[in-house]
Amino acid sequence: MISLPDLPVSPGTYALHLLVSRARLIGIGRLGQYRVPIGDYFYLGSARGAGGLRARVGRHLRGDGALHWHIDTLRAAAEVREVFYTVTDIPLECLWSQTLAQLPEAFIPVPHFGASDCRSGCGAHLVAFPRRADFAATLRFYRHFSSGQLSSSPAWG
Repeated sequence: MISLPDLPVSPGTYALHLLVSRARLIGIGRLGQYRVPIGDYFYLGSARGAGGLRARVGRHLRGDGALHWHIDTLRAAAEVREVFYTVTDIPLECLWSQTLAQLPEAFIPVPHFGASDCRSGCGAHLVAFPRRADFAATLRFYRHFSSGQLSSSPAWG
């Protein structure tokens, strides 16, 4: 498991890589009920509040607390596999989600997920891939946008 002290308290943008190992029907607040198929999911978010990346990503990894964000509901039905993040004052989740959504095999499983207040025209801040998708393009994406500043940490022990 990622050690929370390893995550910076600085603001930044992050991507949670989650695995949905069996299809499920989940209720996602005002968005309603959705069937989420088996696959690899990437949730893109930013952490600009107190505690920065450590606080926000830590909450997602622990999976505790009241259901507040859309990701809280999906998190209960999926396993966090990896976390990518970069320290920045510039919110990059829209750029990341729009770019990921253009990759081969990508699909938006829940329209507007995590993007209720998005002003950039994102279909969602959640992008999914079939379970056996080729992640070479995904890794190239992260290297391209990280400019050498992106960190990746496995979320398992």
